[in-house]
Parts: sequence; structure tokens; C-alpha cells
Amino acid sequence: MTSEDPQGPRRPASAGEWVARVVAIVLLVPVRLLWEGVKLCGRAVVAVCVYILDTLLAPVGRFLWFWLIRPLWLFVKDVLWGWALQHVLWGMVLTPLGALLMDWLLRPLRHAVEVLLWRRLLRPVLGLLWRWLLRPVLYAIVVSAGWLWRWCVEWPLRQLWRWVLRPCWLAAAAVASYGWRGATAVVRILVVVPCVFVYRLAVRPVLRALGRCWQVLVVRPAALVHRRVLAPMNRAAADLLASVFGR
Repeated sequence: MTSEDPQGPRRPASAGEWVARVVAIVLLVPVRLLWEGVKLCGRAVVAVCVYILDTLLAPVGRFLWFWLIRPLWLFVKDVLWGWALQHVLWGMVLTPLGALLMDWLLRPLRHAVEVLLWRRLLRPVLGLLWRWLLRPVLYAIVVSAGWLWRWCVEWPLRQLWRWVLRPCWLAAAAVASYGWRGATAVVRILVVVPCVFVYRLAVRPVLRALGRCWQVLVVRPAALVHRRVLAPMNRAAADLLASVFGR
């Protein structure tokens, strides 16, 4: 069995180890005990404070909040502040102050602005500006625009109509007129006159002959059959029905 076996005999402690143990016991143990005592005292103080807070102070605080502080705050906010804001501040301070400012500051200032700035300064300046600058400039613009229109637009268009468009229109109208006349003459010579000639010499005699044949072959026999056959048969049938059924 070796010396490292845990079940073997232990080596006796040396003098240094004993000194270290004594120092540790003398110095560290009281400090540790003091620290544990402080921790225990702190926990006890905290527990006492929590107990006092939960048991005594919290109900007292809730009672004071719900039955004293909150009603007092609502009273101050709704009644005193609303009344002070509406009646005292607005009715007794701001309204008279606004009326005073309106009567003694704003109205005189507006009157001064209207009288001094508009009537004495701006209106005369604007009148002079219109009379000596804007009206001559507008008149010059109107005159220049009229001159430009007359000589740059109207006169070129009139010359274009006189020397280009009107002759072209007259030439086109003359060509169309003579062309129409020529076309009608050609159609009359090539179509109308032959058709009239054919109608007079061929179509009309044929139509007359067909009309006479229709009259002789169809109309007259049909009239004769109606007069000699159908009419007597109708009268006989009517007399027979009248004699059988009576009138």
C-alpha cells in the first residue's frame, strides 16, 4: 500500500498549519459571525418595515387617499379650478382685458392702419402707379398687339386669300363645273339618248303588245268566266241556302 492511499495514516500537521488555523479562527470567525448578525438584523428590520407598511401604513394611506386626498383633489380640480378659470380668470380678467385691448389698442391700430397706411400711403401710391406706369404699359401692349395682329396675321391671311386661295377656289369651281357639264353631256349622249331610243323603239311597243296580250288572254276571259259562270253559281248557291235555311 502506498502513501497516497486515503485509508493510510495521515501526516501530522506542521507548526505553520496550526498557526494558520489559529489565525483563521481568531480573525475570520468573528468577522463571519458579525456579518451573519448584520444580515439577520437587516432581515428583521426589513420584515418589521414590511409588516408595518402592509399592516399599518397601507390601510392608512388608502384611507387618506380615498377619503381625504382624492375628494379634496377632485373638489379643487372641478370646483375651484373650473370656477376660477371660468368666472374669475375668463369673466373678470380676460374678458375685460380683451375689451380694453380692443377699445384702446386694436381698434385705434386698425383705424391708424386704414387711415394712414391705406388712405394716405397705399391708395395714392397705387393710383400714381396705375396712372403713370400700368395704364401706359397696358395701352402700349394693346396697341402693339393690335398692330402685330393686323400686319402679322390679318394682312398675310388676306393676301393669301386674295392671291392664292381665292384663285385656286375659282379654278377648282370652274373645273368642277365644266367637268360636271362634260360628264352629264357624255352620260346623256352615251347612256340617256340610247336608252330613250331603245325604250321608244323596242321596249314600249313590246310592253304595249304584252299588255294587249294580257288583256285578251287573261283579263277578258277571267271577266267572262266571272260574269257567265261564277256570278250565276254564287246567286244559285245563295238562293239554295236561303230556301233551305230561310232568311
